[in-house]
Amino acid sequence: MMSKRPDCEQLVLDYAQSPAAAAAEDGDSEQNLRFIRLLNHYRHDWMNEIQVLFGYVKLKKYDKLESLMEKIKHKVQIESYVAKLGIPDLIVYLLAYQTEVREITLSIIMKQEIHLDELPVDPHRIYVMVREVMETFKHNARLAAEGEHALELHLLQEKDALLVRFVYQGDVKEASLMQSLQRIRQASVPGEAWEAVQVKENEAAVSILLLLNT
Repeated sequence: MMSKRPDCEQLVLDYAQSPAAAAAEDGDSEQNLRFIRLLNHYRHDWMNEIQVLFGYVKLKKYDKLESLMEKIKHKVQIESYVAKLGIPDLIVYLLAYQTEVREITLSIIMKQEIHLDELPVDPHRIYVMVREVMETFKHNARLAAEGEHALELHLLQEKDALLVRFVYQGDVKEASLMQSLQRIRQASVPGEAWEAVQVKENEAAVSILLLLNT
């Protein structure tokens, strides 16, 4: 008589053959494809920088090399800061936003490394808050008239607080934007202070202070 298969092993086999497993595999495949797209984008981006660098050298435009190298140095520094934020979902979101969102040019402003996972704040809440505010700007930019749209994300760690500031420039639907920001603000948690929400025709700024000693 054959021995009965252990229940846990049978459960694994059942799951592997289930629609849920197929959906999970599809999700993993999509994530892998997205990661490949990000790699291709950044590879292409860096190849462009290298070609410009070689072009200046070939044409003996040495006077332009210093400013280009400073630009490249700054770019490398910011990418390093983003990669060390400590919240994988946030890191991937920011990198993907820069490559996938064509209607808005994103600039990330940081002066130092910030390890969000080591701060006395909820990492998931930071990710959700940053994502929802940025998505709000993206959707309003899509609804606005044709033109330039730029978004700056400032991250500054002070002694007792973390400042998260969004500065948007471009045509904006004021009423829709304010309504969406208010909805996000209502979901704020203790220690999260919305210091300022300023919206006018072609510019909007949102400043949020996360207290670290609450």
